[in-house]
Amino acid sequence: MILIADSGSTKTDWACIDGTNVYHFQTIGLSPYFVTQEVIIKEVSAHLPTAVDSESVQSVYFYGTGCGRLESRMLVENALHDLFGNATIIVDSDLVGAAKACYGTQSGLVAILGTGMNIGFWNGKTVETPMPSLGYILGDEGSGADLGKRLLSALFKKQLSKQVEQAFFEQYPITIGEVLDRVYKQPRANAYLASFAPFLSHHLDDETVRSIVNSTFSDFCNVYVVPLMNQFNTKKLSFVGSLASAYKDLIVLNLQEVGCTVGEIVARPLEKLENQYM
Repeated sequence: MILIADSGSTKTDWACIDGTNVYHFQTIGLSPYFVTQEVIIKEVSAHLPTAVDSESVQSVYFYGTGCGRLESRMLVENALHDLFGNATIIVDSDLVGAAKACYGTQSGLVAILGTGMNIGFWNGKTVETPMPSLGYILGDEGSGADLGKRLLSALFKKQLSKQVEQAFFEQYPITIGEVLDRVYKQPRANAYLASFAPFLSHHLDDETVRSIVNSTFSDFCNVYVVPLMNQFNTKKLSFVGSLASAYKDLIVLNLQEVGCTVGEIVARPLEKLENQYM
């Protein structure tokens, strides 16, 4: 019995492979930057399907955001060892999982566009990340949190059209006080900001909204893609994440402007990873 996890900032998708049977379940995002070892144990225990016997799990492959650093990987690994005492535990970054899903043993640039953003070069065996992931405050250009941040900033600065502003408040009846409280005082502000990203995708016919989205992906290309294309002598970039799928057309246009081509866009990498472990 094998467990595979694809963990982002907002949610974690799990697959348990038992011969020809595959069981799926979901937990909250299990980034070691935001959750403790105890939370991981509690979350997985609460959602583990009854058909899955923890003692029978032989291997766990956990690909997660925030797991690029050794101390972060160890936190997740220790929690999973407590849960699955007989299993071999492999914890790696979500970017490694994304690269395996998109390329297998081939090579190319790979990026995750979800709540957060991460990008690197997959050489067929390992990921090279010369640009560190700095999170939604210092970086994450092109992420859902970045899009949400830019949308809210434009909204409260009165930079949106009246039609878009009205549509926003009809969908999200919130006040500026509530937004500031959630962003500056409550946990998981990145996921909160990213929750507004889908609104932009439904109003791309508005010039201001389209400009916000275009500037977001233009920054992503210029800050990350161009330097990595030059460093690794490649012009191919594959994506993982629902955000990349939702904004595919605008992403492709911005990549074309810097001479980059799109490989694959995989909304849910877990499905491809399952096939590699079956």
